[in-house]
Amino acid sequence: MDNQTTTVPPDDTNQSGATIEGAQEPTSRDGQKVDFDLLRQVPMTVQVEVGRSRMTLGAILDELEVGSSIRLDRHPGDPVEVYVNGALFARAEIVVMQDQIGAKIVELVESSTTQRGSGLR
Repeated sequence: MDNQTTTVPPDDTNQSGATIEGAQEPTSRDGQKVDFDLLRQVPMTVQVEVGRSRMTLGAILDELEVGSSIRLDRHPGDPVEVYVNGALFARAEIVVMQDQIGAKIVELVESSTTQRGSGLR
């Protein structure tokens, strides 16, 4: 499988519970503080792309079965992309947490307007 998808509610704290540094309270044009608490409950789709592979339809039909391995275009230690609702949001490293795979954010991508492309590259 080349990516995993999970839906999580947005949060302004990191895993330790501390507030994210540099986070500013949003304000309206007249300088009044804006309360976004309702928006914090909006579900977002978070995707971490572990890797991709290009195969012919024949190879997929003839070679893939239960237990088959697919070679991906990534190596251990390579950064992976994190997409939020299809837009590139961050880069991360793959980590194992207890018995599950996860992603540790190492870089936030500033104001990306690039949407995730569909299909294989």
